[in-house]
Amino acid sequence: MKKGILFLVGVFFYTSQQAQSPIQYHTIENLSIVGRAFPNQTSYQRFPDSLASLLRVPVWQLSKNSTGLAIYFETNSKQISAKWKTGATTSFPHVANTLVKGVDLYALDHDQWYYVGIGKPNHAVYQEASIIKDLDGSIRQYLLYLPDYETTDSLFIGVDSAALLQNSSRPIFKKNKPIVFYGTSIVQGASAMRSGMAYPAIIERQLKTETINLGFSGNGQLDSMLAVIMSTIDASCYVIDCGPNLTPQQAKERTLPFLKQLKQLSPNTPILLIEQINYPTARFVSSIDEKIKLINKSFSDAFETLNKEGVTGIYYLPAKGLIGEDGEATVDGVHLTDLGFFRMAQSIIKKLKTIL
Repeated sequence: MKKGILFLVGVFFYTSQQAQSPIQYHTIENLSIVGRAFPNQTSYQRFPDSLASLLRVPVWQLSKNSTGLAIYFETNSKQISAKWKTGATTSFPHVANTLVKGVDLYALDHDQWYYVGIGKPNHAVYQEASIIKDLDGSIRQYLLYLPDYETTDSLFIGVDSAALLQNSSRPIFKKNKPIVFYGTSIVQGASAMRSGMAYPAIIERQLKTETINLGFSGNGQLDSMLAVIMSTIDASCYVIDCGPNLTPQQAKERTLPFLKQLKQLSPNTPILLIEQINYPTARFVSSIDEKIKLINKSFSDAFETLNKEGVTGIYYLPAKGLIGEDGEATVDGVHLTDLGFFRMAQSIIKKLKTIL
């Protein structure tokens, strides 16, 4: 009996292995990249090298992260894998490695995007992962989000050797101009579990509109040069979410000039200014509460000034309710969990629908 069972198990293992088609890896050079503001780039960084000398050093270094970039393709493969190369050193005590170095796959089904699987990082630099197996072989559109907090130096997508891997025959991201988000580590995606859960990525999928993520951890400080750079992007809306990286004095001095500059450079593009979120710790620490109130007062003052001056196309989103009021939306009192990002995305989506 034992030999018979062993034989049957062996046959089952052998036939199931035989049924799995060999996987073949492909470069992505003929596929579309969503989330890249400068289409002529050949790398997976957010800014071209020509901007390096114009930016503060930390902003330039963070712009090398592949934040918000996603490979857009379709395939009928029954399995999808990936190989990719990242930088070696980035790690944070409050951020999952799946966000820092991982890749995140979504598929379009009945006109909605759904999570499919994640490529977990398993090495300091050279990553390889099976993302999903046993699909039904239907041709589908996919988005593969790249690492949020690391460089991506190369990428290969693995599919069945006989399967199609091509640009979408029915692209859905060409209908609208992209939405550009400028801000802090929260905009960049900290501390979602995976890159598809950063709130600009959630908004991208729900509105079916490409988003450009210009979140720079610790450095969303309303730099004048960012207004210049953003104005060169033909966008449907600019979203400004810089509160957490500003001191009250910086908010007072920089908000109005930044908004005026951006509006002058791109007069026909609406701008949405988002208040700083209310940190849950502000309920218990008066100094935190006071700082947030001062920053948001500078935001509301700038907004009112522009309205009085007759400037149109400036919109405002208050902090109340952005991440909920139960205190459960953050990892560390500042950076958001997936729950926090989902809540924030829903609030911004509601506002964007009235603007767009």
